[in-house]
Amino acid sequence: MGAHAPRARSRAWVLNLDADLELGAGASYTPSKRVLTAMAVKTAPLRALLDPGDVVVDATTPAGALSGALGVAFCPTPRALAWLRHVGAEPAPHPSVEVLRVVASRAFGLALGSALRGAIFTSDAAVVARVVASTPAVGRGWRLKRAYGMAGRGHRVVAAGTLSSADAAFVAASGPAGLVVEPEVEIVEELGLHGVLTPEGALRHGALVRQTCDAHGAWVSTERVTDHAAASRIFEELERVGRALHRADYFGPFGIDAFTYRDGARVALQPRSEINPRYSMGFAVGFLGR
Repeated sequence: MGAHAPRARSRAWVLNLDADLELGAGASYTPSKRVLTAMAVKTAPLRALLDPGDVVVDATTPAGALSGALGVAFCPTPRALAWLRHVGAEPAPHPSVEVLRVVASRAFGLALGSALRGAIFTSDAAVVARVVASTPAVGRGWRLKRAYGMAGRGHRVVAAGTLSSADAAFVAASGPAGLVVEPEVEIVEELGLHGVLTPEGALRHGALVRQTCDAHGAWVSTERVTDHAAASRIFEELERVGRALHRADYFGPFGIDAFTYRDGARVALQPRSEINPRYSMGFAVGFLGR
């Protein structure tokens, strides 16, 4: 999971940034041209995860060309594992896809608490409509987030009140996997923390980072931060999430997102807004220090 000591065995990497979409769709998943284009642009920063001798697997890699290599994926989904085996790599130990689907769902994170006031997870459209009709305790409306998604995909911001026909269609299309309904708040600063969890439950953590995202929630950059007032609370949250992931039989790289936001006249902390049970765009900076 990103090593610091020399190794004789090279690694074959699949940088499947669309892992969350695959986990949500299941065996029927095929990435769209739009997703493939977006991934091609975003994979360059992830090459910082690679060591000398490592190779990125793509559609041009011949079958069996990387025989004997250790196979590593951004997230070990069925498609990623199939690619690794196609080129002859031996996938590194990884959790099952069933475990990945459980811990990657936003339902898993919301069940751990620490949510914004009034946030819920539901697959019932009537419940969504009832919550949206109310005034949030904090914020300026509601954000709907599907169970699986990344980089702002599967989000929809709605005003408090009656759902429009387009809003209702979004809720219906979210299906039985459900979605989060949470207050839409003004974010002041986005933060993140990364770690690696062993199969035995031991946690190694990285450094606190500041994340910059665009207006759609897609990652732009990551930088380390020191002496942050929220650091101890976010480290506590990483440890709590690590224990929950271990109970769910997950192991490997993961990260949590956090942010500060305006709550009236004060700036409040949301210590864990997302759990990312995989590598992430800021992992090389936040964990490896590269």
